[in-house]
Amino acid sequence: MSHVIFNRMTPDQRIHFDLLMQSRGQRQIVGNPFDFPWRSFITSEYGYRIHPITGVRDLHRGIDIGVPTGTEILAGFDGIVTFASYNGGYGNVVIIQGNNGLEARYAHMDTIDVTVGQDVDMGDVIGTVGSTGSSTGPHLHMEVLRNGQFLNPIFFVSTGDSILSPSYGVPNAPMGDETFQRLWVEIYRALGRPYVWGASGPNAFDCSGFIFHVFNQSGVLSIPRTTAQGYYNMSTRIPRSELRPGDLVFFQGTFSTYRTVTHVGVYVGNGNMAHAGTPVQIASFETPFWNRHFYGFGRLH
Repeated sequence: MSHVIFNRMTPDQRIHFDLLMQSRGQRQIVGNPFDFPWRSFITSEYGYRIHPITGVRDLHRGIDIGVPTGTEILAGFDGIVTFASYNGGYGNVVIIQGNNGLEARYAHMDTIDVTVGQDVDMGDVIGTVGSTGSSTGPHLHMEVLRNGQFLNPIFFVSTGDSILSPSYGVPNAPMGDETFQRLWVEIYRALGRPYVWGASGPNAFDCSGFIFHVFNQSGVLSIPRTTAQGYYNMSTRIPRSELRPGDLVFFQGTFSTYRTVTHVGVYVGNGNMAHAGTPVQIASFETPFWNRHFYGFGRLH
């Protein structure tokens, strides 16, 4: 959308548009909880979901950001610590209150580095990521409230991304033949390796571990270790007509989880993908099974 309308604007409109994009329309009122962009690490969005532990549909009033235990968490604004202790299913929690009724809650922390009544400045380290309380793995659960009303953090917390209008949301060019050849060398080396949950090579892989390994080992792209959902969040969506070797193919519902995207493979041409099946293999994604679970195509930035 940004790319389409930007080319139709007058010079004055472009200046105004850039200011709005850089300021996020003044909506991102809470600073980045990390010192890196985190949007691709979201494991559970704000809204109704099937709870990963209870199996009950409930309202998730924050977002979950899956990053390693020990990752430092930063205060999102100047304020005062009103809670810093263990709190049931939330585990170790820090709550900061600021001006104008603003409140941020940081849960499932491993360590807490602040105390109740302490004044903090935006960017101060308040603790580290953990998996305390009711948690399926290390992540930060973050909630934002204003005047007692829950807000969706994806709109009100800085994601650390740069979203200037000329490049925002524009799919990058497809991978060239020479670049794909480098990727293919690593794919070929991985063929026949067993599927092991949580593995990312070189002797075993799960689906997202396979993506992480082949892109990084080939030098084609430096990407973080995340989930199939994480790589979907990182990629630009493309139609089938633009699909080229090196793009990603995403699937849903291949196993029971609260995430939407559950499996990912690398498109290698002619309706085939390389993926961490049992074992790592080249397979057609145009079979009845994969058609039933197909979710979309994406191109990594």
